[in-house]
Amino acid sequence: MLLRITAGPLRRQLVFELRNTIWCSAYSTIPVRSKRCLSTEQSDREILIESGMTLAQVAKLMRTTPASLSKYLKGTAQVFKRDEALPLKVAEHIVFQAGYTPKVLDGEDVYRQRRDRSVLKPRPPVVTVMGHVDHGKTTLLDSLRKTSVAAREAGGITQHIGAFSVPLSNGHRITFLDTPGHAAFSAMRARGADVTDVVVLVVAADDGIMAQTVECIKLVNRSKVPVVVAINKCDKYGANIAKLKRDLLHHNIQLEEFGGDVQAVEISGLKGTGLDALVDAVLAQAELCDCTADPHGPVEGVIIESRVDKGLGPVATVLIQHGTLRRGDVLVAKTMWGKIRMMQDEWKQPVHQATPSTPILTSGWKELPLTGSECLQVEGEQKAHRVVDFRAAMDQRKRNREVLAHSSTPVAQARSSTPVAQARSSTPVAQTLSDTPSIPCIPLVVQGDVAGSVEALLGVLKTHPPDQLELKVVHSGVGQITDSDVEIAASLGAIILGFNVSCTKSTAALMKQREVTLIAHNVIYKLIELLKEKLETFLPLEWEEEIVGEAVLLKVFRLTGARRATVAGCRVKQGKLVRNATYRLLRQEKVIHEGSIIGMKQGTEDITTARKETECGISFTVDPEFEVGDIIQCFMKKQTSQKLAWNLGF
Repeated sequence: MLLRITAGPLRRQLVFELRNTIWCSAYSTIPVRSKRCLSTEQSDREILIESGMTLAQVAKLMRTTPASLSKYLKGTAQVFKRDEALPLKVAEHIVFQAGYTPKVLDGEDVYRQRRDRSVLKPRPPVVTVMGHVDHGKTTLLDSLRKTSVAAREAGGITQHIGAFSVPLSNGHRITFLDTPGHAAFSAMRARGADVTDVVVLVVAADDGIMAQTVECIKLVNRSKVPVVVAINKCDKYGANIAKLKRDLLHHNIQLEEFGGDVQAVEISGLKGTGLDALVDAVLAQAELCDCTADPHGPVEGVIIESRVDKGLGPVATVLIQHGTLRRGDVLVAKTMWGKIRMMQDEWKQPVHQATPSTPILTSGWKELPLTGSECLQVEGEQKAHRVVDFRAAMDQRKRNREVLAHSSTPVAQARSSTPVAQARSSTPVAQTLSDTPSIPCIPLVVQGDVAGSVEALLGVLKTHPPDQLELKVVHSGVGQITDSDVEIAASLGAIILGFNVSCTKSTAALMKQREVTLIAHNVIYKLIELLKEKLETFLPLEWEEEIVGEAVLLKVFRLTGARRATVAGCRVKQGKLVRNATYRLLRQEKVIHEGSIIGMKQGTEDITTARKETECGISFTVDPEFEVGDIIQCFMKKQTSQKLAWNLGF
């Protein structure tokens, strides 16, 4: 009977068993693996192996000991010590026998091509608009495009990186990248500076140089990109253009009028004045940059932004740098790939091809590509699979080497041998979130509308100091909040942090049923402020002292007989003295005694309050040996909520 198995995990297992049988003839005493079948969970676990690995290194990657692996080699003609290099076949056999899937490092990669200058053709310049928040960047671009994007943005500020092509009246075309100016979006600004030909630095004439202006200048200097300064809001009251130009000199921006090579153009984005001069300055600077590309070779580009579209799935905005992108082309971006099914311009109109310097929205990605990653065209889906698998293996190899390097240090070896460390490897995630038991740990599930927003949120969360409480992001994703996000949050007791995203009614009902907290907003700094307020409720209450009053001791009275007591005769100098408060006796600014009192009188009358500039007699529960001139301080303790010491910088 001929049994033919064409595909599936069973075929892969039988092929491996057959190969095991063949090569084991060289090691005739190596026992063939038992006939027990792997579970689905076991067969999905892969261990990356390469030549030269030792038994100890293989065991470390499998989170076990070399002694536990040596049983798979009992009876072999060769004996392998823990630090002896294993033949690749032997390492592969050990991994498979231990219930894992061995994966040998092999494959191919794809790289950017060297282009001959004879094939390069002129292309539109890519211009990134940068500057401080609310300095008028998007309004300026609206005036150039005759649109009103700024009016539709939440909070009136840009919170995503925008890419669009603008046709000019003189027949030229410029591709603009609009970057957010808010402090939380520094990574987006850096991405814009890295892919641009010219930077337009927008500075408001009334505000001058601000924090994000300085950051943008540093990015420009680091990237060595030519810059044109657009002095905006020149028509606004309080504008001081001369001072602004002098301040730019202090930040290494040498304007032409001061003998430098940086052009400065005075504009009003709101009224549209000075825009022609700005465009001329940008085009003049672009001519010096030699903006050329190869429109016929393989496609090369950069992922500007990515998100999950409700109808299209994972989509990405790609800035084409070389080649011409068409439907059906296959692109690889790091360890993600996609076969382009649809292309849209910034107006959501379908396009059939995208030439160099064109920003284009693409669909057909299997998973969300990472923002800022380069994307390269490959011949087909099979090549894409090989490239992605090879890159994933290389990433795993890098992580393996980091694990092995860490485990080789004496401190790491000592820690890994302790019972606590061994138990920790099998402890659920929820129980190991906090490294310091005395500090509360708050798990977070972060969800954003686009990958850049999630990146910005994670960057802000990293600035939180761990002194009062710890923040642990247990999951992050792009797109609307789903039932899966709610289940993750419920299982770990996490807060869901949502930026510019929504959820369905059924998900909202599940969130209420599972008692999951959602903090959501469409303006990033308001979202972080809401999170900060919520986090403060997790901080323990602290005792706070409130000084009610002070008195100076004038005379000490020592009563005898049935009323035996020591009475401090004093005069109230500040505030008032209250009967049910706590008292402190100070002598030369040193605390002599602290406690409560048993009586307060004025003459023979018992009182509960002694006001300023009145005299009274006070008896303490314990005689503190009063001396004339002592200060008696009256104070009350109350519990107050702590404030989170988290300086957001905005």
